[in-house]
Amino acid sequence: MIGHGSTFGRRLRALRLAKGLRQAELARLVGRHQTAIGPYERDEYMPPPDVVERLARALDTSAEYLLFGRHPRRSAIPLVGRIGPGGLAEPAELGTIALKDDQLVAWRIADETMAPVYRPGQVALVVAAAEPRLEELLGQDVLAELADGRLLLRRLLPGARPEMYDLAAWNAPTITGAAVVAARRVAGAVAAAGFAEAGGD
Repeated sequence: MIGHGSTFGRRLRALRLAKGLRQAELARLVGRHQTAIGPYERDEYMPPPDVVERLARALDTSAEYLLFGRHPRRSAIPLVGRIGPGGLAEPAELGTIALKDDQLVAWRIADETMAPVYRPGQVALVVAAAEPRLEELLGQDVLAELADGRLLLRRLLPGARPEMYDLAAWNAPTITGAAVVAARRVAGAVAAAGFAEAGGD
């Protein structure tokens, strides 16, 4: 077993889910048997180096990130002021802040289900690792993984039974009594103009 914490398997699973791929689909993309990805994600054993490279290409990342959790380039943005009382913006040169880009994944919003909070064309930033205790996320917007394999961006609410949850949306009916197996916190949404597309100039 590989050690606890942020592991190869956890990074692999988070990236696979962010791409909306099932384990068998990812296995097919990298030329492995359909059952190969599960043991990698559970950190039962490491794939050979050539497979790590193929996984990185399929998931639009680097082998360095999959193996060690390091990005060749860490993104930083300028911190240009504070928002004070009454929402008053107070400009000040406060340096830069580094994005925890190894802990976030991005999902492009393509419909109105969660508008006006999340609008088409925006990018939702989602924490890559699932929260171990779902009750910590009650009342928050999450990317919920259901027992049937679906992933839904919704607000997590308590259900009628302790083991079930309701998933609310602004512009769609609430899903009641959902079997949520994992949930990831939505950190926020940003206009797509704030991102340089991978492979772009």
